[in-house]
Amino acid sequence: MSTPLVAASTVKDSLEHVRRYVEGNLAGGVDHLVVFLDAPSEEGQGEVLTYLEQHPRVTAVRAGGAWWGGDRPRELNVRQCINANVTRRVLDGLGLGHGWLLHIDGDEVVRVDRGALGAVPADATALRLAVREAVSSSGWEGQPTAFKRELDDDDLALLHGLGLLAEPSNQSWIRGHVMGKSAVRIGAERWLTLHKVAHDDRSQDPGLEDEAWVVHHYESYSLEDFCRKWTAMVASGPRAAYRAERRQTARTLRQLISRDLEPDALQRQLERFYRLQVEEPLADLRDLQVLDEVDPLQPLPGCPTAPGAVPADDLARALEEWRGRPKPEAELYRGTSPVPAGAAAGEGPGPRKGLLRGRGR
Repeated sequence: MSTPLVAASTVKDSLEHVRRYVEGNLAGGVDHLVVFLDAPSEEGQGEVLTYLEQHPRVTAVRAGGAWWGGDRPRELNVRQCINANVTRRVLDGLGLGHGWLLHIDGDEVVRVDRGALGAVPADATALRLAVREAVSSSGWEGQPTAFKRELDDDDLALLHGLGLLAEPSNQSWIRGHVMGKSAVRIGAERWLTLHKVAHDDRSQDPGLEDEAWVVHHYESYSLEDFCRKWTAMVASGPRAAYRAERRQTARTLRQLISRDLEPDALQRQLERFYRLQVEEPLADLRDLQVLDEVDPLQPLPGCPTAPGAVPADDLARALEEWRGRPKPEAELYRGTSPVPAGAAAGEGPGPRKGLLRGRGR
């Protein structure tokens, strides 16, 4: 019996980025994608919905107010987790309990060796995908092909000693989340959080780790992407929570974007901040051999996989039955991934105190 691999995501993004998400994840070993459009009536989302609905390996769900039956959770993190856990229940009801469900974001692309996935013991209930984060550079022509992985202490100390890293830690080296993402065995009584798989009591199922499955995070990888993400986040309303290292930068950007500046002035100041605080010395990092050179959008051997692993029509009908139904947090949400004391739960895009800018370019 083959092992189906499904990914669930809650998105509000451009058609270009949604297409990258779909094509990249299918090229990386995913059989089928369930995409919840978080704001289907907003400008530009109609063409995204059309693209998704026409793709045979995608199930699109219009997850606006009607999806929630008038009780839409205020926090995006909660909506993401509930949508993922509804998907797990539906897939289990379709007889796919032996398969895996990933919970990823719209700016993430996984690479999963399907042979290695098939060899995972039948009693395993969770997988952990280590993160690979795109290097942020204004020099990219097209999509990035250099990614940062977590480094050992010697490499971190070297970057710090050379003045390329403010602190010798992976929390400084990686801008976005360092926890990676997770997949849950569909038939297991577990809950997907933003990054982890949780037991009923909210304790973590650590998951199996392997280089055969990783997630590539396209986090503020260019000036254009940095500006787009931050202006969209400020316009979205409720604030995301950040690690302690990044709260001040998040506060600065919110104040800047909310200042009602002339568009050209705002663009100049965002670009100034990007050059000083976000852009990374790609040539230096390549010299030091601390990057993974890979194009996650290129198909892995045997991918996309043979069709038919997921009954798409049945899945769409079963998900639609949840439209307007109550989705109580007590049943479908087990919180975000635990974080160390003093840090906030949840992750968001943007800069951090990390690489020192303005050198080697």
